[in-house]
Amino acid sequence: MDFISIQQLLNPRPSLHPQSELSEFALNSVEKQGIQATVEGTGAAAQGLLPPASWLFTRIVLQVSRERGERKASRFGPEVPDPGGWPMDWRLGPQEAVAREKLKLEEEKKKKLERFTSSRLTLENLTDLENLVQRRKEKRLRLRRRVPPREPEPEVTLQPQAQLEPVDLETFLKAAAENQEALIDKYLTDGGDPNAHDKLHRTALHWACLKGHIQLVNKLLAAGATVDARDLLDRTPVFWACRRGHLDILKLLLNQGAQVNARDKIWSTPLHVAVRTGHSNCLEHLIECGAHVDAQDKEGDTALHEAVRHGHYKAMKLLLLYGAKLGVQNVASMTPVQLARDWQRGIQEALQAHVGHPRTRC
Repeated sequence: MDFISIQQLLNPRPSLHPQSELSEFALNSVEKQGIQATVEGTGAAAQGLLPPASWLFTRIVLQVSRERGERKASRFGPEVPDPGGWPMDWRLGPQEAVAREKLKLEEEKKKKLERFTSSRLTLENLTDLENLVQRRKEKRLRLRRRVPPREPEPEVTLQPQAQLEPVDLETFLKAAAENQEALIDKYLTDGGDPNAHDKLHRTALHWACLKGHIQLVNKLLAAGATVDARDLLDRTPVFWACRRGHLDILKLLLNQGAQVNARDKIWSTPLHVAVRTGHSNCLEHLIECGAHVDAQDKEGDTALHEAVRHGHYKAMKLLLLYGAKLGVQNVASMTPVQLARDWQRGIQEALQAHVGHPRTRC
């Protein structure tokens, strides 16, 4: 119904009869909009409750509004709330509309679950299992066809010794400390001396024993390295192995004929070095190989003196177990027992000196 029709309804011309011409005009306008309107009599107008034009206009507006609501509801679905939040069917209460909406959602979930379960393969017998395995094999083949094959990695070829530059003495000794066997092999292949040393008379065997490179020690010994080569302090590779506690290298050197009771410039033996550094495993192996338990250095200290002085209880216990003497005096006329008492006395004096000190908590 357009605006002119409404104006004509509100302001009818006097020549028109309110019950004949006006009603026919209004019904024709409604039919043009595709709506079938009916006028349920004119009782109220005849009784004077409403003017005929106003009554007919109100009736038509209600009919049009209802038809539009039904068309909108059919577009969103029956009894489904519109985007504004109001149910299309105004006759339903809010609780009933919410309940119907929940019921609809549950039905949709059930349908989705049924579709999901129906699409899955049910393993009811052995044939179904074989079919499943066959499908997985086919899927793997398809994936393999999609992924291009990897290119072979380039092979890493080691540089031959002939292409290496000549190795000098400094590089040779550094390679022994860093366990670079290729440089060692190049040096020895070119006729280098395995007993070559630096200014402090440290050979490659010294460095290999200190760092614990047992394979390199074997290679140097096989090349003719002296097992008892001495540095500037007259310490052999056995000293250097005991210094770091490399028991496997110590065994190898002693098996190759190294001196177990060798002495350096201060008359210390490998046994002294093992006790000072606290390597009890090397200490025990040296004793088993014939090391003198009561050997004294330049200060007259035995290995037991060193164990007491450094507080190495395990080393002291091992020495006593292998028969170390308690009455051996050093240059200061101190036995290991007196040294322990003097050590304890020094501790007691240090403690007594701090008794009553404001910073001391008693």
